[in-house]
Amino acid sequence: MAKHRRSYQSPFAPLLTDQRFAFATQLAHQAGIDPSQVLFAYLQLMATVATNGQTATVSQQREIDRRFQQFLDDAAE
Repeated sequence: MAKHRRSYQSPFAPLLTDQRFAFATQLAHQAGIDPSQVLFAYLQLMATVATNGQTATVSQQREIDRRFQQFLDDAAE
């Protein structure tokens, strides 16, 4: 029986939907920062890691998620 690989799903995917502000508010509350800081940081990382306005590859998305989680962790300290 073949194993099915699940595609990578970013834990921060809601930041790219119409629910972005509610999710950013939740993350901001956990980190003790303003929701605008959450949104700006995520978009800045997206622009830095993903290139030429293209959709991020899986490896790029993992890097974005890693850096963004580090940002949230640092903010919460």
